[in-house]
Amino acid sequence: MKRRGQALIETSLILAAFMGLLLGIVGIGQSLFVRQTFAELVHQAARWGALNAYQPEAIRNLVLYGTTVPDAGALPFMGLAASDVLVAAPDCPGTKCRITVAIPRQGIQSTEPAESGADAMDGVPSKP
Repeated sequence: MKRRGQALIETSLILAAFMGLLLGIVGIGQSLFVRQTFAELVHQAARWGALNAYQPEAIRNLVLYGTTVPDAGALPFMGLAASDVLVAAPDCPGTKCRITVAIPRQGIQSTEPAESGADAMDGVPSKP
């Protein structure tokens, strides 16, 4: 009975399965990293919006670029578009004023209570 090459075939089958598993783990890890980064950006933007004057475009830029005023030609994180980021200030003005920032496609949302001093003139929270 000839057994030449048996070890090579077994090794290649095991190596193919192992590499597939390894690549799957890397892909899932990358997806989790991106999702967690989105969640942190949304949380930071909602917090910034709650502590500063309500500026939807600046809040949106925090999620997209990590800064309120991006450099010319800056690219958004992971190809996120401005239309993907929702910014709202429901129940403003009032004591239940909240700043909500969300990326619905990713299932990510953060809501922060606005500073206690709401400006009744324009209906959005402002820094006291």
